[in-house]
Amino acid sequence: MKLKRVSRILLATVLSLALAGCGSQTTGTTTAGAADNSSQASSQTVTEASLEQETAEGAATTSLTADELADEQVLNLAFTDLSILDVNDARNANEFQVLSQVQEGLFRVFTDADGVDQTAYAGATSYEVSDDNLTYTFHLREDAKWSDGQPVTAQNYVDSWLRLLDPDKAFSYGFLATTIAGGEAYYNGEGSVDDVQVKVVDDYTFTATLAAPDPSFIKKAGMLPMYPIRKDLIDAAEASGQNWGNDYTLHVFNGPFVISDRVLENSMTLTKNDQYWDKDNVILTQVNLRVVDETSTQAQLMESQQLDILKLTDLDYVDQWQSLVDDGTFDHIVSTAPSVTYLSFDQHDAANGGPSGLMQNAKVRKAISLAFDREEYNLMFQNGLATPAYGLVPNGITVGSTEFRSYAGDPLLSEEDQQLAADPAALKALFEEGMQEAGVSGTAADVTLTTIVYDQTTLSTNINEWYKQQLADKLGVTLDIEVYPDVSTWKEARDSYQYDFYTMGWFGDYDDPSNFLGLFVTDNGYAKFMGGYSNSQYDELIAQANASLDDQERLDLFKQAETLLLDEAGVSPLYFENAQFYTQSYVKNVSYPLFGADIEFSRAYIAKH
Repeated sequence: MKLKRVSRILLATVLSLALAGCGSQTTGTTTAGAADNSSQASSQTVTEASLEQETAEGAATTSLTADELADEQVLNLAFTDLSILDVNDARNANEFQVLSQVQEGLFRVFTDADGVDQTAYAGATSYEVSDDNLTYTFHLREDAKWSDGQPVTAQNYVDSWLRLLDPDKAFSYGFLATTIAGGEAYYNGEGSVDDVQVKVVDDYTFTATLAAPDPSFIKKAGMLPMYPIRKDLIDAAEASGQNWGNDYTLHVFNGPFVISDRVLENSMTLTKNDQYWDKDNVILTQVNLRVVDETSTQAQLMESQQLDILKLTDLDYVDQWQSLVDDGTFDHIVSTAPSVTYLSFDQHDAANGGPSGLMQNAKVRKAISLAFDREEYNLMFQNGLATPAYGLVPNGITVGSTEFRSYAGDPLLSEEDQQLAADPAALKALFEEGMQEAGVSGTAADVTLTTIVYDQTTLSTNINEWYKQQLADKLGVTLDIEVYPDVSTWKEARDSYQYDFYTMGWFGDYDDPSNFLGLFVTDNGYAKFMGGYSNSQYDELIAQANASLDDQERLDLFKQAETLLLDEAGVSPLYFENAQFYTQSYVKNVSYPLFGADIEFSRAYIAKH
C-alpha cells in the first residue's frame, strides 16, 4: 500500500530540497525532482477497459449535491514559484506540480482509496502496439481543446516530441524520446529531424515507431515533457523576442485549469478551464498558490485555515498537530515517495580514486557502506519516519504487477553483509585489504577520506559529524568534511573530483527499476553525479532488461544487476523517503500519485463545513 492515513506517528525532523533535475546533490537531505503520469504497457490493443480507470471521469464528482459542497470552491496551497512554464523544458518538482494541472497529456494518474496509483486516459482514448512491439498508435479524444478554443490535435503531440529532441534546445528530458527511431541521432546532433519516426496519421491519430522495443516507453510517453504544445504560439513569441518560456500570458492551456494571474516570486492564481473536455467533473473554481518560504509560516497558515494542503518538511509539527488529527480538523497522509538518498563514491578514472586514492576499490567502498548503521541514521535524522535502504530501488516501483523491492529483497541484508556490519574488526580488515589492492600503504588509521558539502544547516552538520564518528568507530579512518560557501563552488569541487564520497538524492521519473539502476550504466548521462561506477557485466544486465518484454525476465535481470552493484558498493543507499501530507478535513477527493505532481487536485472539492 502506497498511501495511508495515520492517527499517530513519531516526531520527526526532515529537510527537503528541490533542485534542478530529478537527481540532486545534497548533504544529508532528500531531494525533490519530477516524474511521469505512468500507464500500463501492453503488446496488444489497449482500450479504455484495460486501464485501471476508463478515463479521468473515474474520479468523477458530478454525483455531488449542492448540500455537500461549500459555497466557495477555492483551494489554497503553498508553492515555490516557477522559472519555466514550458512543458518540454520542465525539470523541477514545482514545475511538474503546477503544469500538470493546467496542461494535459495522454494519461492522468489518480489514487484510489488505498493510495494505489490508477492510470486514466486523458488526452488519449486508446492506443495500440504493433506485433513487433515497435510501433505505437495513439488515438486522441476529439473533444479536447486548448483554452483559446482550438482543438488539441495529433500535430500538437508530434510537434512536442520533435521539439523535445531538438539538439539546439538541449532539454533535460530529451532522453525520454530517444528510443524513437531516429530520435537518439537527432538528439545527439548527428541526425535529421526528418528521420525521427513520430508521424501524424490524421487530426486525432499519430504514431511513434521505436528503434528497438522499450518496455517503459508508454510510461515515458505520459510524462509532462511529452505533453502536447502549440508550436504556432511558440514560434510567434520567439520571432518577436517575447519570453514564451515564463510569460503565462503567451500560453494557452488544455488541462483542468488555466493560469489567470501571477505575481513573480509571490503568487499564482489558477482558475477552472471552461474549455476542458471534462469540465463537469472539475468542481474547484480557483486555486490560489502563494510563495511561503518559512515552514513556521506555512504551519501558521495551515492552523488558521489559510492553507488547505501542506507537504510537511519540518516534522516537529507531527506531534504538535496530533490533536488536530484526532479531533478531525486535519487529515494526515503518509505517502511512499519514489526517492532514494545514498552516498556517491568517486570512481571516475580521472579522479584516481578520489583524494584518498581508494574509491576505485570495491572492498574499500563496501567496508565504508557497511560501516553506516541505517537504522540508527533513520532514528537520529528521520526520527523513524523514513525507510532504511538496503537496496537501491525504492518501495513502490513495479515491473508489470510486481513490486520490485518485494521481489528482489534487500541485498545489504544478506547474511554475509550483516555479519560484516556487526564486526568492526572484520570491516577494518576488509578496508585494509582493499588498501593493499589499491596500492595505498599503511593502515586504516593512516587514511583520511573527504566528503564535500555546501549547506551548513544544523541537520546537515549533524549528519556529516555522524558519518565521521561512524567511520572512526567502525574503520578507524578520519573523515574530512569540506564545506563550500555556495553551490557553484561545491559543483566545481565535485566536477574536479575533490571528494571521496558525498550525499546524493534521486527522485524517480517513471515507474520502472531502470530509472534508478540505469543511472549506474557506464558513461550514462548522469555519470558525473553517480560517481562513475563502471562494470561491463552490469551494463549488459541492464541492457538485457531494457530490451526484454517479459516481466519475469526483467525482474530477474534487474535483481541481478542491483545485487552486483551493491556487492561492489558502486553506491551506498541510506534511506527511502516517505512523504508527509496534511490536509484540512473539508478538502475531499485529492490524489497523491507516486509520480508526477505531489498533489493531483484537479477533481478535488471543498465540502461544506
